[in-house]
Amino acid sequence: MQHRPTSRTTRRNPSGRLPGTRLAQRLAWSALAAALVGVLWASSASAHAMATRTTPASGAVLDAPPGEVVVEFNEPVTPVDAATGVVAPDGDRADTGVERSEDGTAITIALDSAPTADAEGTYLVSYRVVSDDGHPVSGTFTYSVGAETEPPSAEALTAETDPLVQALLYGNRWFGYGALALALGAGVLLVLGARPRDAVARLVAVGLSVVAMTAVLGLPLQAAYETGTTVSGLDAAGLQSVMESNMGLAALLRLLLVLLALPLLRVAVTAAEAPKRTLAAGLAAVGLGLAATWPLAGHPMATEPRIVAFIADGVHLVTSLTWGGGVLVLLLLALRRDGAIPDRAAETWAALVPWLVANLLVAGLASALLHIDSIAALTDTRYGRLVILKTAIFVVLVAVGLFTRRALLRGAEGRRRLRIAAGVEVAFLAVVMAAVAVLVQAVPAKTALLETETAEAASTETATLVTTDVYAAQVVLEPGRPGPNSVRILADDLAGGPFAAVEWEAEYGMDGEETETLRLIELRTGILAGEVSLPAAGRWVFTFTLTDAEGNSATAEAAVDVS
Repeated sequence: MQHRPTSRTTRRNPSGRLPGTRLAQRLAWSALAAALVGVLWASSASAHAMATRTTPASGAVLDAPPGEVVVEFNEPVTPVDAATGVVAPDGDRADTGVERSEDGTAITIALDSAPTADAEGTYLVSYRVVSDDGHPVSGTFTYSVGAETEPPSAEALTAETDPLVQALLYGNRWFGYGALALALGAGVLLVLGARPRDAVARLVAVGLSVVAMTAVLGLPLQAAYETGTTVSGLDAAGLQSVMESNMGLAALLRLLLVLLALPLLRVAVTAAEAPKRTLAAGLAAVGLGLAATWPLAGHPMATEPRIVAFIADGVHLVTSLTWGGGVLVLLLLALRRDGAIPDRAAETWAALVPWLVANLLVAGLASALLHIDSIAALTDTRYGRLVILKTAIFVVLVAVGLFTRRALLRGAEGRRRLRIAAGVEVAFLAVVMAAVAVLVQAVPAKTALLETETAEAASTETATLVTTDVYAAQVVLEPGRPGPNSVRILADDLAGGPFAAVEWEAEYGMDGEETETLRLIELRTGILAGEVSLPAAGRWVFTFTLTDAEGNSATAEAAVDVS
């Protein structure tokens, strides 16, 4: 029986280089070449669905009730019927069904065509849809028939993500990543000849088993997340919707690949020698297939160019998890008395890690360019800040990895240092996986920044204060840009209370040009509202006369600059 020596002299080839150095250099150069292609190919992307247009328009005042409401999106979506509909002014549902367009980029909400006595007033439209990357997107807007009233409550259509479901989804994804890392890392070291072979094979089997378990548990969690219910409140329709989506397909493929890997693993363990190249290639193919199931049901499916996003995400995942899983297995073997890593296996792994890190860096850069296109997207969004966190930890990991590599190549002499360095590396990798579990659930940076800018633009308003001998009023124009605008007049009497107008007249027009009548309705005492369309930028003058029940009357003129 041959025993591993307590010390060794590292073999060198005639050129004086360490074994595996030439391999590491070749792999690093290939990764850098891929970097150029990936970075140049990474172009503009759009991930996460957004509503781009509604019919009727938000805030529109119609003469007659519409027969349907249409919401258009920038990418295909699937509506959550229970959380999508229209609430009438009296608080009752006014919708009769939801349909999805052929290309999936629009939903149509059919409305009750039966006329009612209280059809006039403000209607609330609420929608909840699921984008191709599996994320639910919610939104609301209002329109009015005849006249504006106080918007109704959306309680009948409320659907928010349950915090417990969100936490369980994060945890399930973290365990899935960790299990795949264990399977990939142990599989590579098993092929390289790490001992004892049966113990390393068990690590692969444990990893595959947990991957299968998280695939099954992820389906009801994803269904509850999409429909905005608790796990206990999930119905068959929600689960069926997930099963028919990319999420369901990815989970099914994950289970099939695990079943395919088990007999290959058994052959690898029971063979008298180390696994042959064909068997090793089969295990590698299964591992790559498993890793590909995650981007199949994530952001890449809603990002253009899709093939670049898919490859970048897949390479990023498989290289990072193989690296992390390998370090974890090295730690576990270092903690076992009978654990051993032959010289050639240690040298090959040491040469393989730089290639994994290079590909990880390249794929991460390409993926970041697809989702982050500005400093603001990097610093002002949750997605961008998580990327910064990942990058910082990555730098630390590379530094710690140098100590792990040195301890590994020292054999038995570096065993104690290997435990420390690998333990620190595994701890940081666990934090990275937690960040990734949250990152894949976050709205991509470019989309998040666009949503913020859109919300800020939609909430802008221009206010002008005017005073008379009878009242003081504030004229609010929203959004204060050319096009459709809402006008509100907030009037107070001289005592500071709401001015109770019983009669009013108003008109508006570009400064120095002919005016038009402004139709106003009373929202409540002291607040009048109306809608105008301003075709051009410039100074618009709003003139109005308010009269109370005692006959006190005054005319005010407010000039508003629209840009």
